[in-house]
Amino acid sequence: MVKKGSSVKDAWRLAGKRLLGGGIGAGDFEAEVMLRFLLGWDRTKFFLGMEELLPMEVEKQLNKWVESRLQGIPLQHLTGEQEFFGRPFAVNPHVLIPRPETEGLVETVLQEAENLFGDAPLQVADVGTGSGILAITLAVERPHWQITAIDQSPQALVVARENAKRHGVEKRIDFRQGEWLNPMLEDQKKLDVLVSNPPYIPTSVVEQLDREVRDYEPRLALDGGEDGLTPYRILTEQISLILKRPGLVAFEIGWDQGVQVASMSRSLPGANEPKIIPDLAGRDRVVAVSIQS
Repeated sequence: MVKKGSSVKDAWRLAGKRLLGGGIGAGDFEAEVMLRFLLGWDRTKFFLGMEELLPMEVEKQLNKWVESRLQGIPLQHLTGEQEFFGRPFAVNPHVLIPRPETEGLVETVLQEAENLFGDAPLQVADVGTGSGILAITLAVERPHWQITAIDQSPQALVVARENAKRHGVEKRIDFRQGEWLNPMLEDQKKLDVLVSNPPYIPTSVVEQLDREVRDYEPRLALDGGEDGLTPYRILTEQISLILKRPGLVAFEIGWDQGVQVASMSRSLPGANEPKIIPDLAGRDRVVAVSIQS
């Protein structure tokens, strides 16, 4: 328990110690994040302000957050945001917390689309948009692209719209509720690029995940069916009906799914040889396939 009248330094040390003792390996860092967020300080101010007294209201909130964190509530649900591609995004229990590995999917789409289309205006769909990180980041990075962001969850779309407004791209993203590509199939809308980070964890594995993922993140965004590959089967079947030529498809995948998803991608009419792209840890993370004109 952080004591009344503690300095920022003492509060940081006590909170970090409690988190570490509760099995949170990055306890010191998480305590720092909590304090910086509650104080409204950047890292420089944090380390320069170590000897300042901690305001009573910050002390109370810090103690509550530490208790919540020890119960397994994700840090991002306490602060209400997570950074992705250098930008802050609002998150809550209705959406998957953005992972840094997913930045590789954005980088792949930007590079492969440039190789294939140059600077042409494109119609892009993000399926399973969640908090909107992919659709919004692509819209910010490529102002000449028009994005459709699809999610089955209306609660997730509320978060995604909030994030789009925050980053000034809400007018260039069409948010649609529905399963997979169904909204676009219904409209008979053609696409140049499909990007998706679908649920890819096998059903039997979901219950074995760390409790902060299993108990606090939406199962809809985690469970990929019996073998984790159901979303890729559905999307590769649907995309062949509406993808223009040339076209581009890019998926995030589980570390052991590269061969299977690449095989599915080869079945797309006019598909070139799919690329399996690893993350920074060397694990398969993205499958990208371009479609011939």
